[in-house]
Amino acid sequence: MPYKPLVTAFFSSIAIMGSMGATASSVRLDIQSAWPLTLPASGQSAQHLADRIKTTSEDIKVKLYSAGKLVPPLEIFDAVQQGTLDAGYTSPLYVAGRFPALQLFGGVPFGPSALEYLDWIYNGGGLAIWRDIYAKQGVVTVPCGLMDAEAGGWYNFEINSTDDLKGKKIRFAGLAGEVMKKAGASVVLLGGGDIYPNLERGVIDGTEFSMPAIDAAMGFEKVAKYYYLPGWHQPAAINELIINKRKWDSMSAAQQGLIEDTCRETQLWTVSSTTIANADAINKFKAAGTQIKAFPPAVLAAFKKGTDEVMNEEANKDADFKRTLDSLNSYREKVSLWTEYKGN
Repeated sequence: MPYKPLVTAFFSSIAIMGSMGATASSVRLDIQSAWPLTLPASGQSAQHLADRIKTTSEDIKVKLYSAGKLVPPLEIFDAVQQGTLDAGYTSPLYVAGRFPALQLFGGVPFGPSALEYLDWIYNGGGLAIWRDIYAKQGVVTVPCGLMDAEAGGWYNFEINSTDDLKGKKIRFAGLAGEVMKKAGASVVLLGGGDIYPNLERGVIDGTEFSMPAIDAAMGFEKVAKYYYLPGWHQPAAINELIINKRKWDSMSAAQQGLIEDTCRETQLWTVSSTTIANADAINKFKAAGTQIKAFPPAVLAAFKKGTDEVMNEEANKDADFKRTLDSLNSYREKVSLWTEYKGN
């Protein structure tokens, strides 16, 4: 064969192989949210993440499913772990029963502010511990939704002292639920969809749920008289994108980096997406006749004392909880001088 046609044929074959390689390197990512995609912050952040990836990447093809479309919300972790689902947009609190340390990533009573929380995750060693816990399960986590403070909850009775909590049936979960038990409450575990009817029928006397914008979407002002602040049990929270490790390892470094960066952008979007909505929700509650109250200082002091006791108990029971708590406390102590000087 003459030289020129040979060279042409060679480079044509390289181009074809390159094209085949580009196609082979594309990734399809099926993601299910733990929440309805219309729910403020949590669900809408999952939609935001998927939309941003579609906009910024040509080789990551995302298909997003709303809560319950493929598996029940509380089974997302298992599905991702087994590889029957590529990824899930969820909360680490949903598997804290199996991995107690994860409660410290999903929201800490009397914990750090949203910005401090994020700083500990990215710069204070938190993410390394979080990923190490999941690595043993074949799952990779990417922090992907910074949530602002929650409210203190809805109640059909006034709280003037911890005596008012004794014997009351209150929906709480996680570390804060254990604190409420120490305060004398009878803690009831309920899924999000079961709270409203149980509160309406008087099966429970109160509940915590989320921030005002999300509480408004649930309609709790129709079935509870008092709304208490502040949300001592969760000053900030972080949702996560969990990905099957085999799926994650099959991606290129560029694809992994794009997902990481998009989740960082989603963190900012999430925490800034509800400020106006939270204020609007408070106005809605006032118009509905809700009495908005502050927990008395003595009650908050009791909650803080109970929180310290619960943290020590959990640390003594679980090594991962202890190393996570030690990391968080060490970070907060390190930055305390600056946070005190700047006034928060």
